[in-house]
Amino acid sequence: MGSLRVVLCVIVAAGLVGVTGLAADDRVVKVYPLDLTDTASAAELVRGMLSPGGRVVEDAPNRRIIVLDVPAVQARVAEALKTLRVPARNVRITVTHSSERVEDASHFGVTNSSSRSTLETRQDIVVLSGGRASIQVAEQIPYAEWFWTWGQGAGLWPAQSVQWRGVGTSLAVEPLVLDDHTIRLRVTPEFSYFLDRGQLISRVQQLSTEVIVREGEEIDLGGLPMSNREFKEKFFIGMGRTGQAERMNIRLRARVEP
Repeated sequence: MGSLRVVLCVIVAAGLVGVTGLAADDRVVKVYPLDLTDTASAAELVRGMLSPGGRVVEDAPNRRIIVLDVPAVQARVAEALKTLRVPARNVRITVTHSSERVEDASHFGVTNSSSRSTLETRQDIVVLSGGRASIQVAEQIPYAEWFWTWGQGAGLWPAQSVQWRGVGTSLAVEPLVLDDHTIRLRVTPEFSYFLDRGQLISRVQQLSTEVIVREGEEIDLGGLPMSNREFKEKFFIGMGRTGQAERMNIRLRARVEP
């Protein structure tokens, strides 16, 4: 019942049915789970098949599309989507971490900070195409108060007097295999923290960025574009073992497993 209620809310919000909740004439609503198939690609395929009164809605968070059309079109849509079924592919992500000490964190700036290199480490992660891996940026951050204020303004956490503690940062990386040589990476900043007695994770979806890379190509995650420059500069600063601020440098390579 809960799943049906969610589907109906999506349909009404998209304008697929009128205020009475009934589809016009003989059109019917069907939901198509997509598993590993890209939501945008499936919706684009279906749009070319719709009758004049047909509609399609992408429900990317739940990896499905919702179609309103006559039964004959629905049958063709169901057959066409079978051709988009993607076999499960594993992606091996190699992550290289290094850091630089920031001598003056209170007046942080890219051009005038003095720093030195520290130890480099490497990590391998295997994730399913269309899945999600989390790459740690910093266990603790020096700008927790700034991010708390920013997050309240963005509606990420409630406005209240009790602030978070034990704040760490990471990047959620979602690889999607496009073909044998190309991978789309969706990268989203996220925070882990304690609030009251609970440990929570908040993902900053509005600052997600996507990049298409060739298999084996190395990218600098700190060099990816982000709409909020100040957020990005502070996000890649963490606290080192000595308690000093360090800039975290994270490079990534992605390869499709045979």
